[in-house]
Amino acid sequence: MQIDLTKEQFRNLIIMVGVANTVFGNLADALPDRDYKEESLEMDALESHFLEYAEDFGCAELAQDDEGDISLSDEIYEEYIMPIMDDYDEHQLFDNLANKLAWRDLKNTHTADEMKELATKNGNYFGVEIYDYEERYWKEFDEHGFERLVVKEQIA
Repeated sequence: MQIDLTKEQFRNLIIMVGVANTVFGNLADALPDRDYKEESLEMDALESHFLEYAEDFGCAELAQDDEGDISLSDEIYEEYIMPIMDDYDEHQLFDNLANKLAWRDLKNTHTADEMKELATKNGNYFGVEIYDYEERYWKEFDEHGFERLVVKEQIA
């Protein structure tokens, strides 16, 4: 089998594999008991395999050879992969936090019976009801980041 790629497509493939490899590597390190280590090793091998062809595509700068182990160059990793991962992490953090806080607020402003009624009415889909709550947090995080996020201690 042969796959024809342009130089740009090859570069995009390498960036894509680099992002996937980073994700699986992070998961393998953070969650060692969830079997991500095997996928991480497979991604490493796939990345190395693709990078063996970097010179053929006029993209030698994408790869580095560490004593026979071909990997994504440190410069490409820092210049392309890390900014993507940083943007993704920040987006996910804000989006997940907004969602968790919105659920808390929704549950705190509705009785258990009201929540059951909403669930029945919408087939257990709360997207419409939760949207306004999430939107408030998205706006807050867009404008102020974590600057105004505080934990208030309750005095008994």
